[in-house]
Amino acid sequence: MAQRLNQFRLLTMHGVVRPRAGSEARIRNDLYLVGAVKLMYSRVLHEDVRLVGYEVPLQSDKPRGECIDLFGYDAEHNPYIIELKTGESLEKLPEVIQQINDYESMLIPLLGDIEKEIKNKLFLDEFKLTRKVKKIILASREYYDKNPWKPFKNGDILFCYFYGKQNVDNIVEKATGEKIVSLSIHNKPK
Repeated sequence: MAQRLNQFRLLTMHGVVRPRAGSEARIRNDLYLVGAVKLMYSRVLHEDVRLVGYEVPLQSDKPRGECIDLFGYDAEHNPYIIELKTGESLEKLPEVIQQINDYESMLIPLLGDIEKEIKNKLFLDEFKLTRKVKKIILASREYYDKNPWKPFKNGDILFCYFYGKQNVDNIVEKATGEKIVSLSIHNKPK
């Protein structure tokens, strides 16, 4: 597997922009268009994550290859990998955990090249990400009903769902002004 060294498709739209309503691709694209998510640790304690890429490719030797659903960073420049799952997903939680851990291993050596792409696209003189990659599995409540997260709660992955939302269709149309999509966390760190 050849690692990608550039063209991570950050800070740009690509592919099918408006996939079928309710699909994982539609939710992913809508979240990217909103531009950020808010991790709700409590009603007052939260972390904002700026989203800068979707379907971020990690390989260069395959037309499709391994891609991160959503990529972003927080105020401390910690990179975030967000893997999405809908209630219709047939992937079991241990498979998704392995997938996101594999993405982390593939991402770490690429962070320098990703930093260059962000600097170039945003016309920044300096931009540096930490090497402390954060991982989120963002899934519907229906997915977690079929795939219990509690056996995995002590790992380094946050198991999140949409805060107070049952219907996630047309997220981008519902987000107005400076609104950020809030995410609840099942396994909040203590």
